[in-house]
Order: sequence, then structure tokens, then C-alpha cells
Amino acid sequence: MAMLFLASRSPQRRRILEELEISFETLDVETEEVVLATPDATVLENARRKACAACERVQDGDVVIASDTVVENDGDVLGKPHTAALAREYLTRLSGRAVTAWSGVACLCKGTGDGVVVAAERATATMRTFSPQEIEWYVGTGEPLTRAGAFGISRFGEIFVERLDGSYSCFAGLPKRALFFVLSKVAAAAPFLPVALPPDPAPPQGGRRQVGV
Repeated sequence: MAMLFLASRSPQRRRILEELEISFETLDVETEEVVLATPDATVLENARRKACAACERVQDGDVVIASDTVVENDGDVLGKPHTAALAREYLTRLSGRAVTAWSGVACLCKGTGDGVVVAAERATATMRTFSPQEIEWYVGTGEPLTRAGAFGISRFGEIFVERLDGSYSCFAGLPKRALFFVLSKVAAAAPFLPVALPPDPAPPQGGRRQVGV
């Protein structure tokens, strides 16, 4: 029986598939991430790379899902800070400002020769002003160190959001509209889905097919 594999260690991405009652297994893959000219091109390419790497470890007929997310502020892409000092710098920069998350999703079925289907979404959060004490508290939770832009919406970070334009799942790293689009192109009637998906949904921003794995 065909299986779905999520090429990610992210608990937030796993939780989104669980919410949708989609049966899946996880794969931990390591790929070299690239930064391209635009955020949408970056997340689409990195998601594609992850999906292709995971594809090498599954059986013919299995489906792989991979995702990548970056955070953009004033035209700059902010990665994972990894250090408390850089996390403080990012959070100070975001205080009272808008931040945009771009998430790309890639999906392929091994052995079909159809290539990779990719789609991207974006969402913008307007942050309230943080006090220095709040920044220190948030950095102390450890959450900002491993999140793009030092901000994660799925746990503590949501308390800093004043307004959200776009989907929560985009900030969480696996946007549901993009996920729906790629699954409908690759695995609309697959046994791991709780229901069959209707054909030909409109793609979200950046939706397109890339041929050749």
C-alpha cells in the first residue's frame, strides 16, 4: 500500500497533518539550503530539494511531502538565529513592525516520472511592540533560536501578534492551501487521505509544476 512521508522533523508540520487526519510517516532529511533572488523562489527550491532527497529513501508508489519557510522583514530574509544575541537583534527589529512568512510545499510520487509539484503561500503578521523584558523572556524560552526570524507562531510567539493577514498554517510551516494543491495533483485518491480531493483546485501564490526529479 502506498504511504505518505513527511520530510521534516518539525512538530508543527506533523500536527497540521494530524489535524487533517492524514496518515503519514516522517523522514529526517538533510539538504543544503539555498537563498535565491526572491523568498518564494527560495522556499520552493528548498522544499523541492528536501522532497527529492526523501524520495531516495522510499518505495515506488510512495508519496513525499516537504516544506520550507523563510521570514521576510523590509526586504531582508531572516533565517534561524541559533544564538540568543541574534535572536534579540531580530526581535528588536520586528517589534511593532510587519513580518511576512513564505512557505513552500513540494510533493512527488516516486516511480511515476511526473516530477515534483510545488506551491507557495505567504502570510503577514503585524507585531505589537515588545518591551525589553518580554524579549528577554521570549529568548529564554528557547523558541526563537530555532525559528526563522526568531519568531514562531505556534507556541509562545502568538502572544506578540496584533494582526494576522493570511493563514496561521503558513507561519507554522505547512500551509494548508498549498498542501491541498500539491496533494490534489499527485495523490488525490490515495489511501492515506481521509477523503478524496476534488480535481484542479486553484493554486495559491507560486503554485506550479516542476518536471524532472
